[in-house]
Amino acid sequence: MKIKRLDQSVVSRIAAGEVVTGVHSVVKELIENSIDAGATRIVIELLNGGKNEIRVQDNGEGMDREDLLTCFEPHTTSKISNFEDIYLLRSFGFRGEALYSICQVSKTKILSRTDNSQIGHEVEVVAGQLVYEKQSACQKGTTVIVKDLFFNVPARRKFLKSSTIEGRMATETFERFCLSHPHIAFVLLRDQQIAYNFLPSTLIERVGILFKDISSDSLIPFEAEQLAMKITGCAIKPPNFRNKRSIFTYVNGRYVINPTLQSAIYSAYSEFLNQREHPLVVLNLVMPSKDIDVNIHPQKLEVKFLDEERVFKFVRDTIKLAIGKVTPRRIPVVDRPHSVTTDQKLSESLSIYRTTATHTLTPEIVTNSNGYFVEPPSFNVIGIVKGRYIVVETSEALLIVDFHAAHERLIYDEMISRLEQMPVIDLLIDVEVPLRRSKIDILEKTDVLKKLGFDYQIKQKEIVVKRIPKWLDQRDIREFLIDSIDEMKLIDLQSFEEVIKKIIANMACKSALRTRDKLDSEQAAFLVKQIFEKKINVCPHGRPVMYSVQFGELDKFFERI
Repeated sequence: MKIKRLDQSVVSRIAAGEVVTGVHSVVKELIENSIDAGATRIVIELLNGGKNEIRVQDNGEGMDREDLLTCFEPHTTSKISNFEDIYLLRSFGFRGEALYSICQVSKTKILSRTDNSQIGHEVEVVAGQLVYEKQSACQKGTTVIVKDLFFNVPARRKFLKSSTIEGRMATETFERFCLSHPHIAFVLLRDQQIAYNFLPSTLIERVGILFKDISSDSLIPFEAEQLAMKITGCAIKPPNFRNKRSIFTYVNGRYVINPTLQSAIYSAYSEFLNQREHPLVVLNLVMPSKDIDVNIHPQKLEVKFLDEERVFKFVRDTIKLAIGKVTPRRIPVVDRPHSVTTDQKLSESLSIYRTTATHTLTPEIVTNSNGYFVEPPSFNVIGIVKGRYIVVETSEALLIVDFHAAHERLIYDEMISRLEQMPVIDLLIDVEVPLRRSKIDILEKTDVLKKLGFDYQIKQKEIVVKRIPKWLDQRDIREFLIDSIDEMKLIDLQSFEEVIKKIIANMACKSALRTRDKLDSEQAAFLVKQIFEKKINVCPHGRPVMYSVQFGELDKFFERI
């Protein structure tokens, strides 16, 4: 007989390995238990990154002797009574797997006392077996001490990360709870040194402590309700972005990883972000448990929504409205300049800048800055610094113009205005772009690129490009196509127009003048004139085009007035 029934101890340790994957998962499960117990203060201690000892102490409701002797048994929980309760749950734990699994692969001691008891109780469980139970003069609440994680599963213990990495991952888990529950006091000690000591606070105050590079005044709180959904949190004001992903999404207070929420957030910031820039957003979505499924991942990190499109639009529109209320810095530019170096240069197209972006745009396409410009009689280009900034003098102020951002916006507006008749270039030699099947599948479902002027043939493992928009450099074809297909993944969640605008913004970025491109004073003056005439103050991604310093400010600084 080849098929054997596994010993129950083996089954238990295998099952425990699905829930307990490292120090961070122990910390997560124990903090969730503390929150479910109504704790207002939770203290976490780690020794040797948690590999030697993890201690979680709370002031929650505690357990009496009977509950304490039951809590480490398999599938024991106070959260549900029947199967249907799983889909109506609002607490964190519910399967009765967490504490049982932890006890199966460690030496665990649990002390607990309820508010109604004068004396508490203590148990020690080693590899799932009760070693002793006794009375204990402990404080109200529960303390769980987990030692020697995976001591009885050597194969798993050797795959634990280094103490530094395990400690860092546990700290990141701790930080997520600090953001989702700012009303709770949290303390973290690592090797008897206090790493964090949070008092109850607001979310923005807590974000300011966790992220030293983010000031409180650069964050916007948001809150909205729609039918049975509610969303709260805070978001970074453009353009105070970070160079790494800093998005924390929660559903009913539980940290989750969900592509719909991530996509909605990036969609809200789509007009502001440059490549390699990321917003900082902390978001908690509260909705009926019946509309979500949290039972698709052993650690409950992933969720599914019953109506993804409704969630996407609600999150995107809420954040978009919040950051849309941010007023950009007023730019005291001046009236349309009446003269620059030569009349001939004013009549030339912007082909000197790699493109022809001089066509007049229709009023509904041009995004005016609504009063951010005031009129000067003239301007004078002083020069170009750092290979990317035009320094301009007006009668009222000194202006610093980012010529890449300015030129990018001019190209973008021109492409939008000519979308129905996009100028194209037929390639002399077809360009073959190898693609994974998943990307080809996306390309086959939409004609977005053909709307932009591309002509191509789809093959099994590549596409063969025959025609491109005139603004795209042939050297950028492959990178541009891959980036564009990534944008097209969201076409079911966003409008066709939104995806088109994002792709056009990326093309404009690749086509625009770049740092160190040669630009003489006449060309710089012509570019500045275009900015003034079209009242442009941001690029397609939302970055400012110019920065101004009024001479009155300079006079005050140098104590002339």
